[in-house]
Amino acid sequence: MAASIGWIYFSQAHRERVGTILELLEPSGMIDELGIGGIRDALADQLFPGISTIQTRAKYFFIIPYILYEYQHLKPHQRRLTAAQYLEQREYEIMWRLGDKYRNLAKDEESQKSFGVIGINRPKPLKIIRRPSAIYWNGLRTYNIIATGGLGVNQFLNRCTNTTLESQLSVATGDDSPWDDVDAEYEKNFHIKVRPPQPKWDEDLSLDLTQEEAEILNDHIQEKGKGYLIGELLRNDALYKEFHAKNSFMDFAKAAIYIPIPNNLRQLIILAHDFSELLYGAHIAYNHILQNLKRPDENNGAWWEKWIANIQSAMIDFEGFDPGYIFEHYAFRTKSFTRFFVLEWWDFIRHGGEDLQRRNGLIINQEKSNKAGKARLAWKKLDDVSEGQWIGLSTLDYRYHKGKGILTDIKKGLGENYATS
Repeated sequence: MAASIGWIYFSQAHRERVGTILELLEPSGMIDELGIGGIRDALADQLFPGISTIQTRAKYFFIIPYILYEYQHLKPHQRRLTAAQYLEQREYEIMWRLGDKYRNLAKDEESQKSFGVIGINRPKPLKIIRRPSAIYWNGLRTYNIIATGGLGVNQFLNRCTNTTLESQLSVATGDDSPWDDVDAEYEKNFHIKVRPPQPKWDEDLSLDLTQEEAEILNDHIQEKGKGYLIGELLRNDALYKEFHAKNSFMDFAKAAIYIPIPNNLRQLIILAHDFSELLYGAHIAYNHILQNLKRPDENNGAWWEKWIANIQSAMIDFEGFDPGYIFEHYAFRTKSFTRFFVLEWWDFIRHGGEDLQRRNGLIINQEKSNKAGKARLAWKKLDDVSEGQWIGLSTLDYRYHKGKGILTDIKKGLGENYATS
């Protein structure tokens, strides 16, 4: 019998938090059995800030402010909805319109996904758990497209409309006034830092960036992403070419360190690569133990033996690696038991990784601390473990592919073409 999840509706903020949890329960997602996802995300924030794993196309960085510009352009007697209600209504209208357009261009379900339309499989009147405004809100703040003051989307809209909108809307007089005439006043209301769209901007809407939009987003990311990998990628063509050509962060990192880039960024890339490689071994060990519990008479250790034999050469800077630096400078909020596990795991590997009893104890205790009563190893919960099945995280992506999608949109909008690898 299929399980279902429901909740009492309190607010949009509650709904968005539940949506985040539901995304983690999707069959296609990997569950973080050993609890290192928070460290991964902290490093990802230094590489691709403002990018999330559920973003799709760069165009949404403009669709949200364009809708807010529309609302500000309404005269007081036309505003029958609050700003939050208007944003939701227009997001769905545009979602259904884009869905209809791109579904007609798709040959199959996989082709539909490749277009990056949020909610493409939800035709009118079906809705989605997290709308683009929630998915892109942090990015809009990070790159100063909307100066949110750190507020969530609904709190921000409520504060803006309750304090300043009435007085500012008075500038929009005349039925045919061009929006450009009141750019400065619009910026004051919702603190939008990009120019208004053209009238009827949503007719025949495409998810491709216009050249002007690509230039704007390129400038904003370079300015606010300075010192981060994403900003350097837009600034450094040699680095971007490697980024475009490589299919994983791990492969990219090994090439990027030989390109002239700021030293602090090089060290971050090395640190992220080597952390991923180190914890990849922990997940190999986790699966090795699982398979041994499920099939004790079979030899399941080849994968582990190969990994431990090659770990020093697989890491870029084995001798210089310091996981404590990650906790000191990036992953401040890491739970104490996970911090202890990572430090102990590194000590175990650094001294040869030969004591399998110590290895197994570290893995079993960490899963138990992280998953409590749902821990497979501690409580022998093996019903869903099948032969050869990988469970848990693998090498870490750090939002690499999502960042590539956003930057590819920008490069295409700028007219810069790169050969597909």
